[in-house]
This record gives sequence, structure tokens and C-alpha cells, in this order.
Amino acid sequence: MKKLILLLFIPYLIVAQEFKIEHKVNEDKTVDFTYKNLRPNSVTAVLNFGFLENTSNQLKIIKKISKPEGRLLTLKPIDSEQNILFNYSYSYFNNNINPKLDKNFIYILPYEKETQMYVEELSYLGSTYSDQKEPEGWKSYSFSSNESQHIYSVRKGTVIEVVKDYVPDTSKVFSYYKNINSVKIEHKDGTIANYSGFDKDKIYVNVGDIVYPQFNSLGETIIYDNRGKHRINFTLYYCSIKDGVRISNISSNSKIENIYITPSFYQNGETVKLKKDFFYESDYDDKTLFQNLSKRQIKKYKKGNLML
Repeated sequence: MKKLILLLFIPYLIVAQEFKIEHKVNEDKTVDFTYKNLRPNSVTAVLNFGFLENTSNQLKIIKKISKPEGRLLTLKPIDSEQNILFNYSYSYFNNNINPKLDKNFIYILPYEKETQMYVEELSYLGSTYSDQKEPEGWKSYSFSSNESQHIYSVRKGTVIEVVKDYVPDTSKVFSYYKNINSVKIEHKDGTIANYSGFDKDKIYVNVGDIVYPQFNSLGETIIYDNRGKHRINFTLYYCSIKDGVRISNISSNSKIENIYITPSFYQNGETVKLKKDFFYESDYDDKTLFQNLSKRQIKKYKKGNLML
């Protein structure tokens, strides 16, 4: 009987143990490959077989993974009396790369209903102060008000990053803070929203939490600088491969870029693109609020129950 040959290569792209792929040889000669993802964000995994014998599987497998653990694939032997011979390595990248976007999604402004905000657009500082190229689709909004506001997610998602380390300097005027408290949320379609400008002591969510629009307060704003305004900066983007390179051929994160999105928001029964230097009021209807929610989730939402 042929001897089973195995070679496991732990990937170097991201810190070890955050994501791993393991295998198990079963009594019927099949081989199960399973994964564990210790982070709340999605992962794009590439499983690369150096060689395969006694099975008809492809040599490269690319999977978009959003669950903490599960089965990746099962190898089945052609000759059920013989073992499958193989070796493999794998690499992985945080987030859903080249996701299938929900381009018709209608977003809800991040303040409580009927709250007014002033909307500005932020320029890309990499282009303003250096020769860095502006990212594709660049769009960044700043929502401001005269008093502290509770901030809500613009759609359902999972919190994948929380930063709450900084106190703003209110003695000067700033057009931009490098160090600012923020919450990052990944959505079902692979888009990611970044909200920045929170009071570090008033962020109410943790990594891994599921949040819903107008249900979970992400946190409260704080005075941005000596102008006395409360601002929350907002961007929406997804991760893509640069220059048409295949995911299976990427050897580093340098070939991945963020593509920014100009979202459509609900406003007075219509869908609008936000104008800069303009006042808006947070608004929604049930159809917009409950996009992508199951009937069970809607029922629990209306009862005010926490949902997992």
C-alpha cells in the first residue's frame, strides 16, 4: 500500500493561528479539510496542492469564508482501496476580496431618526500633501452637529475593529486627525464601513458584535477641535485585487487595494447620493430598515430583543 505523503505549510501573510486549515484522513480514504477563523472578519483562503494522486480535485482552491469554523472541502479517492497522495500549502487574506456587491442597497444615515446633520466631503490627504495616488472611487463623508450624537450603523453588519485610545485636542483647528477613535463594520456583501470620531469612553460595541441600523448605538461623538463641532467621518469600501492579478498568484498584501463606494441613502421616500455642504435629516421606512433581515430577525427587532 502506498504511504500517505503530507506537507503542511503555515502561511506567512498574517499572524499565525488567526486562521488555520487542518486535514483529517478518514477510514474510507477520504480526506476532510477544515478551517478555523479566530477573527470576526471574513477571510479569503487559497489552498494550493503541490501534487495530488488518486483523486480528481483541482490543484488550487479559493474560498470566501465568513464563519468561525467549518469544512473547506473533502478529497475522494478514485481507487477506494488506495490512499490519496498529496501535499499542500495555504495562504489567506483578511476580508472578502473581490466580493459580489449588493449595488442596489439603500443605506440609512447614521444618526437617530429625525436628527439633522451637516454633510461635508473629505479630500484624500495622500494626494493633498504628497504624490500618493487617490484610491479608486474615493469618497469620504464628514457628518457634523452642534451636540453629541449617538451613531448607528448604516446597515446590518459585524464589528471587526474598535479603536478607543485617543482624546482630541480642542485647542486648535484640525482638518484631519491621524489618531482617532473608530469602529469598523463588515457587511454581508463584503463591503466595509469605517466610522471615526467617537468619544473613547462612549463606544458601546466590541469586536465580534452584530449591529443593526437604528438598534445598537455604536457610540457617541465628541467635540472634534476648537470649533466645538461634533463630527463623525464615514467611508465605505471593499477589498480588490490590483492590476487584474489572480488571487491564487498573490504573494503579499501589497497587491490588494481598497475600492471606495459612493452609497445611496434613504431620504424623504427617495434614494439619493449625498451632496456636499448640505443639511440632511436621518430618515428611513420599514422596507429600507429591514433590508436583508429574515422574518424572525424583524420580529425580534420590533420587540427590542438582542439578536445574534
